Amino acid sequence: MNPTRPLCWLLCAVAFWIPAFGQSAIGDLSAADASVKGAVVMSAGDTRVLSGSSISAGQNAASLRLLRGGEVRICPRSSLILTASASGKELMLAMGTGTIETHYPLAGSADSVLTPDFRILLAGPGVFHFAFASDAQGNTCVRALPSDTASVIVNELMGDGVYQVRPGEQVLFRAGTVKDASGEVPAGCGCPAPPAAPQPEVAQSAQAPPVQRTPPPAIPGASVTAPLPPTAANDVRVTVDAPFVFRGDEVAAIPPAPRVAHLRLERLTPPMLPSPSPPSPVAAAEGSAANLPPQRNPAPRKGLFGHLRRFLAAVFR
Repeated sequence: MNPTRPLCWLLCAVAFWIPAFGQSAIGDLSAADASVKGAVVMSAGDTRVLSGSSISAGQNAASLRLLRGGEVRICPRSSLILTASASGKELMLAMGTGTIETHYPLAGSADSVLTPDFRILLAGPGVFHFAFASDAQGNTCVRALPSDTASVIVNELMGDGVYQVRPGEQVLFRAGTVKDASGEVPAGCGCPAPPAAPQPEVAQSAQAPPVQRTPPPAIPGASVTAPLPPTAANDVRVTVDAPFVFRGDEVAAIPPAPRVAHLRLERLTPPMLPSPSPPSPVAAAEGSAANLPPQRNPAPRKGLFGHLRRFLAAVFR
């Protein structure tokens, strides 16, 4: 067993039990399945972590938003003990086997990260974007993340070895010493990327969208039973199997047709035609005489009455 590990855990226990002045608040914890041991304050649904508290992340990473600005991420299945100074400007982050990340700026103060084998100093001014990981075999990795502008100093707890990790570098320390430092850092040196937000699924049809076609004009006298025009290969065909029910007593009222124009009927007087001129009296008489049937002269009657008639006609003549 590495003799430096009990000493490291003793230092972590001392840091945990030494009461900070006034139990300084460090930050607000945001996590789905993390657990906190120590002093916390619940307000408006947030968990405010106080100095001396321990945070253990579950299957998901936990995020601690620092009140002074920035963030500390506790990677999945990792634990971290946080202790603040009396002024609250300096922090000591004690970790066992696991991984954490720092994302915050420092002006004129300095923070410390304790692992079972090393004390890592983060001295401002600068912006510290670093990942720190330690395993059960005594291996510790330090990796500078993008946007980092500062360096960290790695000190051995049971030795005099010192190593400076600059921006853009990543170093693996084996067996609790800095003499065998290597640039071959394992892929797990840092928190896994957060899962991407699920994108809404868009239903895609296997066929192309139908092409809008203008119906041809109706041909007078065409048969209603004529075959339909040929369809294209990309036309969408829909088959519906549903019963049709008709009830005569439930016929919906047909709305009146919209008024297009208002017509008014008027009676027109027929045009006056010139009356024919009256015929002359002579022509009228001739026409009347021509239209009369011919008169037959009565045959003279014979006998007694005939002689009497002729006698009277001769007397009064």
